[in-house]
Amino acid sequence: MYQRAKLNSKRADTEAEHWPRASEPEASHARSPSSCPNENRPRPEPVPRSAVDGSLRRYTQAMDAALLEEMKQYIGFGPSDERNLKRLAPLATPLIPAVVQRFYDELMRHDSARAVFAGGLPQIERLKVQLAGWMRELFEGPYDLKYVEKRLQVGVTHVRVQLPQRYMFLGMELIRHELTTRLLAASGAEVAPLLDSLTRLLMLDLAIMLESYVRSHLDRVRQLERATMEDRLDRAEKLAELGQLAASLAHEIKNPLAGISGAIQVIGDHMPENDPHRPIVVEILRQIDRLDSTVKDLLQYARPRPLHLREVSLGAVVNRVMTLVREEPAISGRRLTFRAPDHDVNIVADDGQIEQVVLNLVLNAAHASRNGQTIALHIDEDSERVRLRVEDQGKGMTADVLARALEPFFTTKARGTGLGLSICRRIVEEHGGELRLHSEAGRGTTAVVELPRRGPAGNRGQHERSHPHH
Repeated sequence: MYQRAKLNSKRADTEAEHWPRASEPEASHARSPSSCPNENRPRPEPVPRSAVDGSLRRYTQAMDAALLEEMKQYIGFGPSDERNLKRLAPLATPLIPAVVQRFYDELMRHDSARAVFAGGLPQIERLKVQLAGWMRELFEGPYDLKYVEKRLQVGVTHVRVQLPQRYMFLGMELIRHELTTRLLAASGAEVAPLLDSLTRLLMLDLAIMLESYVRSHLDRVRQLERATMEDRLDRAEKLAELGQLAASLAHEIKNPLAGISGAIQVIGDHMPENDPHRPIVVEILRQIDRLDSTVKDLLQYARPRPLHLREVSLGAVVNRVMTLVREEPAISGRRLTFRAPDHDVNIVADDGQIEQVVLNLVLNAAHASRNGQTIALHIDEDSERVRLRVEDQGKGMTADVLARALEPFFTTKARGTGLGLSICRRIVEEHGGELRLHSEAGRGTTAVVELPRRGPAGNRGQHERSHPHH
């Protein structure tokens, strides 16, 4: 069994209590003007409280003084801007109520936007107070890490309710336009030089709030990666257990089976041709062959062969398989077709193992098909990857069967180990590729083998160059 430590990922976060949406009366953070919803946008499910709460702490810790200073330098925000904003404060403060009213007048022009405010007029009045407070802070300073934390809280609130980033830009522009227009109208051209400082601060605010989106996205990516890795480790552990069991069973069966087979063959060789028991001996030998095939599958699953990589033609591999299967009883009455580009489609692969994959997929398609139906093979490519499709017109699979079709030991056949597709999947994945199944009950199945042209990433440049087989 694989020994491993569980990753510190708590998927329960996704089931945690949700914070109230911005439209609910409980919403308490100061809202920037960007909280304006679009009338046609459905309200998304909010992000879990635990995820955003932890994110806010990380964002504030990560936004150190050096990063804040870098952002200020990038937009040219300095001490002179702070002085200009102080000078603007007595001029701008009386205008804030009118700007807030204008903002909500514009918002409430849209029927669907009005419907967002479930708390009615009391909620709207509270939001107006919060927006006015946010605007006053623009002119108060100091513009330090405490200021950043307040702005990050606004950004995290937007992340929490999954407000699209574009509304932050649009809302900020609305506030900038209203403030600058009203300041110029009220105080004249002498305030014009000061307005550049206001614009730079609004851009700094916007950058800080957008940082919440970036870091929230990175957090989600990391959580997904942890969950994916844990799933892979779980799967590897289960496969290792199954592999050990398969190897043990195979070894326990293999030697006695060989002895039984030899003894039965000796008995059969000494029987007269007309002995009435001879058909029984023949059937016993046939069943022994079937068990031997099962043992080989178990051993191959438990101890996969290492890859022997070289440059091969995928089309040549498919043609060899088509030649091999034409005499198979399962293929009788089915029509095989193969389409590929006119030129060789070369890949770096273990051609013997890829041949096994193709053979297994073709035989599976044949077993699922009826007389007169077509099994179509098709190769296509792009600059980095090559795809082989094996498509049948057979009975297809239900969603439940499709979900388990690649699991080891799962089969719907009366006979078989259920290891064929699982072995195919492992071979393809060891090549750095992917095996996918698409199926619909009553309409057939398509198996897609997608492989990198240059072989698995860890083995590139170490393969044997040879002329592809034709």
